[in-house]
Amino acid sequence: MVHRGGDNLSNRTLRMRIDGGGALLEPWLDELYKIGAEPGGGAYRPLYGTAWAEAGDCVERWMKKAGLETRRDAVGNLWGRLDGTEKGKVIVTGSHIDTVRHGGRLDGALGIVAGLTATEALMKARGKPKRSLDVVAICEEEGSRFPTNFWGSRAIVGSIGKDEADTIVDPNGVTIAQAMRERGLDPAKIGSAARDDIDAFVELHIEQGAVLETTRQPLAVVSAIAGGVHLEIVVTGRADHAGTTPMDLRHDALVGASVMIQAIESITRAIGAPAVATVGRIRAEPDQINVVPGRVVFTVDLRHSDPGARRALEERTRSLCRTIAAERGLELEVRVLQERPPVPMHAEVRAVLTRAAQECGVRATELVSGAGHDAQILAARCKVGMLFVPSVGGRSHCPEEHTDPGHLELGARVLVRTLELLAY
Repeated sequence: MVHRGGDNLSNRTLRMRIDGGGALLEPWLDELYKIGAEPGGGAYRPLYGTAWAEAGDCVERWMKKAGLETRRDAVGNLWGRLDGTEKGKVIVTGSHIDTVRHGGRLDGALGIVAGLTATEALMKARGKPKRSLDVVAICEEEGSRFPTNFWGSRAIVGSIGKDEADTIVDPNGVTIAQAMRERGLDPAKIGSAARDDIDAFVELHIEQGAVLETTRQPLAVVSAIAGGVHLEIVVTGRADHAGTTPMDLRHDALVGASVMIQAIESITRAIGAPAVATVGRIRAEPDQINVVPGRVVFTVDLRHSDPGARRALEERTRSLCRTIAAERGLELEVRVLQERPPVPMHAEVRAVLTRAAQECGVRATELVSGAGHDAQILAARCKVGMLFVPSVGGRSHCPEEHTDPGHLELGARVLVRTLELLAY
């Protein structure tokens, strides 16, 4: 990768007051947050829903006003182009436009708004870049309507299966294909959304955790996105009468599952960061107050940034659960629901991000992302890099999601300098 815009750059750009500090960044974030606002707080913009479409139209207006040429691809990803003076692969920045239920103001929205603001600021200060710049509002990342994640970025890398749009349904029985047609999109053309002309993708995002705030760091360059596996564990015992079955004759599936859950937490704590394990769903059957539970199903989300360590964590989880089941006379079944490998951020892009931060007066720390991001999918086709700014209280995916405005502005300024180094 060629680092353009060398040492002879004007300090004007380095000290550029990104409109985020006053004129545009905060108001645009506020305006986007109002779209899909929910009575209980937060916003909800599900894929191909009304709020999702309104948000896309809003961002497209901003892009056109900024002088970008806009287009929507086959799945509804929105692209804003600033043409370069030279031929070659494109530099892309942006994030996703959908949200979880009761989602916060910044997740996804920050990357779109900061990317657009940065591109507009560069255009005003430097004119046309040498390499074309795209700002993208990715149609979906969260999986909050359909049981699939990264629909937009998977389309960009060409990894959506032939029949997926017709077989994946939302809670109301609507398929992705039906929802696409309602928005004037043709599911038969999904393959045309794939791109092979992207050189680098850079995203500014909130951390969604408390590491930066706890360590008092204003900015991080992401080193990797943790790999994860979702397991479904089925524990089968025997349903018996709660009053007539002595404790020593029981095969209680729920008690056995609870011991497994505690063991999973213990081994993950012993391994230490960045290993994490979460039991997010549990169901006992027959779910009656006066019956010993005969069957329990629970999920385990395991994550780690090192492939070997992630596999070891999974194997230790499976081994402990097998041992506990055998000791208690229970049957055990473990099924993999989803698995994604860890994804390192590209070394060259990380170096540019680190340099940009230094030239903006801050020494960025490095951080592993425990959350998933579009960058881990796009890494299959291009060089990827991410910047994190702190999340107050580590809160995210909720109305309390917040980042200090000074940290937002710093992140946006570093993004400006990064795009300048890559494209000018």
